[in-house]
Amino acid sequence: MTTSEMKLPTTLHYVSFPAAGDNTLTFAARLRVPAGADRRPAILILHGSAGPSAREGGYADVLNEAGFVTLEPDQWAARGLAGGVEGRPKTLQETLPDVYGAQAFLAAHPAVDAARIGVIGFSFGGVSAMLAATHRYNDDYLKGGGFAALMPVYPAAWVYNRVPGFEFGGLVDAPMLIMTGALDQYDNDPDISAKLVAGLDAKDRAKITLKVMADAHHGFDMPGADVEVEDPFGNQGKGGRVIMRHNLQATEDAHRIAVEFFSDALNAR
Repeated sequence: MTTSEMKLPTTLHYVSFPAAGDNTLTFAARLRVPAGADRRPAILILHGSAGPSAREGGYADVLNEAGFVTLEPDQWAARGLAGGVEGRPKTLQETLPDVYGAQAFLAAHPAVDAARIGVIGFSFGGVSAMLAATHRYNDDYLKGGGFAALMPVYPAAWVYNRVPGFEFGGLVDAPMLIMTGALDQYDNDPDISAKLVAGLDAKDRAKITLKVMADAHHGFDMPGADVEVEDPFGNQGKGGRVIMRHNLQATEDAHRIAVEFFSDALNAR
């Protein structure tokens, strides 16, 4: 059955959930639940440094139509952060309790199949999705299991296994699709993801699919994005200008790819 044939009505709920572990923060989120009595697969959608945007809702729309429950948390408001280069958390690792708190919320929801929870994240959120694929971080919060499928989108691929705290390897048993843009100036190398994967052991390599979107900058799937920022993490950590520009065709392709990936990985079809 195709996405267009399903067109399931979806209910919208505004919810909150606590962070995992000893973190005391509570996060607000948008929960969307397609109609139907069966327990459904669910996708956690993680925003980037700028905070919640129309980008996350665009992915939620197509995922809901395909039958997925979606959860879009606001990770910044609980911290009193405005978003952007100067308004994001100091470290990525301090936000991982948010991610696992969201997963626990979904796993306990009566509309969700706890064994079929995936995560997609963008930029800052994409880094979270990368680290959540590793036993090093996953096992700090979960006794076993983890996300059943992971899709990091332009997750600053240059940083892994180069910067302390961003070790990537020893992956959980789940498929991963890494999507990057060929013109992404954080990486400044369209082959950077392939180089990262090539350096992993064979068992980990087999879990990863790569997709480099042609003519796509960082934030290519963010409607209205046509900005330039100065970011110390840009240009493979050398700092400098990073262009973010919306590409409608690449956005539509990314939406389709996300639905196909999670449908295949979570047996949602």
